[in-house]
Amino acid sequence: MQRKWLILSTVSLGSLMSTLDGSIVNIALPAIQQDFRIDLTTVEWVVVAYLLVVGSLLLPVGRLGEVLTFKRVYLAGFGLFTLASVMCGLSPGEGWLIAFRVLQACGAAALMAMGPAVVARTFDASERGRALGLNGVSVSLGLSLGPAIGGLLTQVASWRSIFLINAPIGLIAILWAWRVLPAEDRGRDQSFDVRGAAMSGVALFCLLLALSVGTDWGWTSLATLALLVAFLVLGTAFILTESAAVQPLLDLALFRIRQFSFGLASVVVAFAGLFTATFLLPFLLEQGRGYSPVEAGLLLTPVPISMALVAPFSGAASDRFGPAILASTGMALMVVSLLSLTQLPTDFAIADLIWRLVLMGVGQGLFMSPNSSAVLGSVPGRRVGTASGTLAQMRVTGQALGIALSAAVVATRLPVHLVGAATQGDALAGAIHDAFWVAAAVCAIGIVTSLIRGSGRRGSEEVKPAGPRAAEARPGAGREPG
Repeated sequence: MQRKWLILSTVSLGSLMSTLDGSIVNIALPAIQQDFRIDLTTVEWVVVAYLLVVGSLLLPVGRLGEVLTFKRVYLAGFGLFTLASVMCGLSPGEGWLIAFRVLQACGAAALMAMGPAVVARTFDASERGRALGLNGVSVSLGLSLGPAIGGLLTQVASWRSIFLINAPIGLIAILWAWRVLPAEDRGRDQSFDVRGAAMSGVALFCLLLALSVGTDWGWTSLATLALLVAFLVLGTAFILTESAAVQPLLDLALFRIRQFSFGLASVVVAFAGLFTATFLLPFLLEQGRGYSPVEAGLLLTPVPISMALVAPFSGAASDRFGPAILASTGMALMVVSLLSLTQLPTDFAIADLIWRLVLMGVGQGLFMSPNSSAVLGSVPGRRVGTASGTLAQMRVTGQALGIALSAAVVATRLPVHLVGAATQGDALAGAIHDAFWVAAAVCAIGIVTSLIRGSGRRGSEEVKPAGPRAAEARPGAGREPG
């Protein structure tokens, strides 16, 4: 077996573990709540804290890999993730558990940001899409197996076992990664923009927190508005700082690359649409139709399973035919799936739901690998870490946006549907259908952004900096091109 496929195997294992741990915890929340005797609002932070920290660190960690080498950051992240998993399983109280989940998220951010970057650097353009598609299978397996494995471990042992099981697997994975990943020289004359990292991290934290709790706190509440204002102020300061920095955390000139900028925009709307469905369907299944949480989780597995089956083929096809048509077709299928969900009858049969979810999974699978390959292949080699971190960041932002938007639509439309509805379940279904209409409109934007990005590759080109940094970036000025 060629070394590059061994490298893909260790990256895929990291993707599987980080994704699995993001989905495995949800099913164990009732057991954690009962064990620690805490309310629902408190136990939710076991999940929310993890997502907030991951979303805040992806961009800085991507750049850190360019400075310290991908291998060092990946191994350090894997080690922290595994150690924090053990501490989560041994937590004596909810406060400790949430704190260790924060540490676990720091490690997961390194795995999520470095994994695609390692793949993009290892495989050339003729195989990159196929490799990213195979890595996408690990992500899909993590999403689909998480609830089932979490439920089984919680029932057979305890909720602590969902964390402790990461110890032996993580140790083996770290040793495998240390042996397989190639040694790298630390980037010469590279420096990490600490000020930019701090501003971007806090700004993204404010945005993601506002999107996560806006529905509960109220979108016009003082706390929510303060978070959004803080995001705008810090975001503006970050852009101004980065445009003048010699070695910025995020080179703004990358956004001049059409494949990069429109690919990121497509990711946001694709994951906003996907998570609208995966967030709302459990409510429809459990509160509307009376399914148990385990049954609802199993009924949602067609989405990740379909993604896992399609992603490798779409990635390989994008290597040959380019990403634009495949990604746009995938987005179109997602729009059709969301529109079909608006017509899902209240007394639907299981088959009525399954084919709609399969269609969504196929659409996401067609979109994901070609789009990731296009984004990572469009930037200079020295910026692939930044591109990988930014790509992962846009996925998390899209997820948060989809959940926030869908929750806001349902909260607004539910009182309207309650008037004249035969049952509360019918009213809930009507409000959720309205959210699917909105999600379909959002995903339709992705069809356009995927088409107009073009299909040219610029991975071997250097990005010319703009503004005050242009002079410093010339050869001999102490800054790498791009």
